[in-house]
Amino acid sequence: MSDKPLVSIIIPVYNAEKHLEETILSVIGQTWPNKELIIINDGSIDNSLAIASKFEAGWIKVFSQENRGAAAARNRGIAEAMGQFIQFLDADDLLSADKIKEQIRLLEQNPGKLAISSTVHFYNDSNYEKVLPSPHEESFLFNDNDPVHFLINLWGGYTKNGSMITIHSWLTPKDIIDKAGLWNEELTLDDDGEFFCRVILNSKGIIKSTGYSYYRKYYSQQSLSSVKNINDLNSRIKAAILKKKFLLSINNSSEAQASIYKTLINIAADSFLSYPQIYKQAIFELPKVNLNYRPPIGGKISNLLSEIVGWKTIIFLKKFLTFTKW
Repeated sequence: MSDKPLVSIIIPVYNAEKHLEETILSVIGQTWPNKELIIINDGSIDNSLAIASKFEAGWIKVFSQENRGAAAARNRGIAEAMGQFIQFLDADDLLSADKIKEQIRLLEQNPGKLAISSTVHFYNDSNYEKVLPSPHEESFLFNDNDPVHFLINLWGGYTKNGSMITIHSWLTPKDIIDKAGLWNEELTLDDDGEFFCRVILNSKGIIKSTGYSYYRKYYSQQSLSSVKNINDLNSRIKAAILKKKFLLSINNSSEAQASIYKTLINIAADSFLSYPQIYKQAIFELPKVNLNYRPPIGGKISNLLSEIVGWKTIIFLKKFLTFTKW
C-alpha cells in the first residue's frame, strides 16, 4: 500500500470520441504515482464508451449511466472516488505530466488549502505545448490565505474586469468537497463557478503551483460562457443568485457587492430584449452599490458607443438595425 496520498481523477464523458484517448493518455502520463482514473460515461451514443473501455484495468475504472449532464456525472465520480484529493478533467482537455505531482507537493505542506495551476487555452489544430497562458488570467492566480479576498478579486471586485479559472486547473482535497457539497445538478452553465465558489469559501486559502492545465477551444463553436439561449441563461442567473447568497452572507463589503453586481449586470445585458423575465430578475438581484461599470456588449465600437449613450441603447440599435459586427 502506497504511503503517498491517492488522487482520484474524474472525467465525465458525453460523445467525446474525438479527443478522449488523448485526455486519458495525459492522465496515464502523470508523474504522480498513486492515482485512480474514474471515467463516467454519461449516456454517450458515439464510440466514447468503447474507447474508455480499452483502458479499463487496475486503477482505471469506467462507469456508465443514463445521460444526466456533466454535474451529475462528476457527482457519480465523487461517489466512486477513494482518493484524498480530487482532480476534475473534461474529456477533451489535458494536463501537463507534472501538474498533479506539483500540486500534491504544495497541498501536503498546506493542509486545508486548494491548489491552482496556470491554464493554456489552445485551438484544436495548434501545438498546445508552445502556447502561453493568458497574462490577464495569470494576474488572478496567486497565493492567498484569504479565500474571500481571492474570490472577490476573481469576480472583478477590485479590478475593472474579473476572470475565470478552468475546472481542471484545481486540485481539491476531498474533505473540502465534503464540507462544500456536491455539484448542483440543476445547473447546466456556470455550474463550475457555483461549485468552486462553495469550495473556495470552505477552504483555508489558495496556493499556486507550477504545471499546466490545457483547455481546448474550437473555431466553429461558441464558448459556453457566450451562449445566450434561454436554458443556459436560466442556469447562469440561478448560479449568480446562489453565488451572491454564499459570498455576501460572509462578506458584505462594497468590493464583494461590486463583484456580484458585475456578474448580474452581464447577465442582464445578455438577456435584454430577448429574454425580459431573466433581465428583470438580474436587475432585481443587483446589489445596491454605486458602480460605474458597463457590461461588454460586442466589439470595440459597440463598447465605446455604450460609454456615450448607454449599453441598452446600443443593444436596441444592434437588434433592430442589424449592425451585428460593431
